[in-house]
Amino acid sequence: MKISSLKSWPATVMLLAGCAAHTNLVPLGRGRLAPNIGIGGPIVEAFGTHVPIPYLLAGADYGVSSSVNANAAVHLLPLVYGVAGLDAGAAWFPLRNDGWKPTIGIGPRVFLFASLKQTVESRFFFYPTVSASASWKTGPGLLYAGGDLAVPLARPEYDEEAESFIFSPFIGIQWNIGGRCALLTELKWNGANIETDRLAAKFMTVGNQGAVTPLVSIQRRF
Repeated sequence: MKISSLKSWPATVMLLAGCAAHTNLVPLGRGRLAPNIGIGGPIVEAFGTHVPIPYLLAGADYGVSSSVNANAAVHLLPLVYGVAGLDAGAAWFPLRNDGWKPTIGIGPRVFLFASLKQTVESRFFFYPTVSASASWKTGPGLLYAGGDLAVPLARPEYDEEAESFIFSPFIGIQWNIGGRCALLTELKWNGANIETDRLAAKFMTVGNQGAVTPLVSIQRRF
């Protein structure tokens, strides 16, 4: 994914859209709601040091059945740049945690962005993703790991060599706070298959690939 120009506003949101800790890790149970708010982003070189981009989201998970959750989130930071962002999806949990056997979650998700500016040629942009996670109960809460696979439906015109997919593995801990609240701390390797020297911004990387992305979310279960 070569970002040699930011004239196309979808290029900007593709870098940041996956910046949220994964809250949809276990089945909530039918009719239960769990709102959340999260912040985080790739670590970039700025002001003579390295700082994470403060990408902010607000969303909620909802228990559709005993083994399926639905969820959605509003992307707040892109509004500063005249872009409205929303993502929605679901997660199915075919396996529950039992000893070393983890709770497995698999789910599709769609990201939709719309430019609020009148000067852009393309006002709407969306792409699908698939996420998979494995989580285990621990003393403080949950230990989890997994990966996101994003598939842009069209390659940007300014980059004929753009990757056909974006893979982002992650690992994190969900810390229980009281009976209904949780704090999630996650470390994600955004775009692990992307050569970072082809991007315009200078990210903190792993072997010159992708971008190191710390994420934090707070969740409240009802």
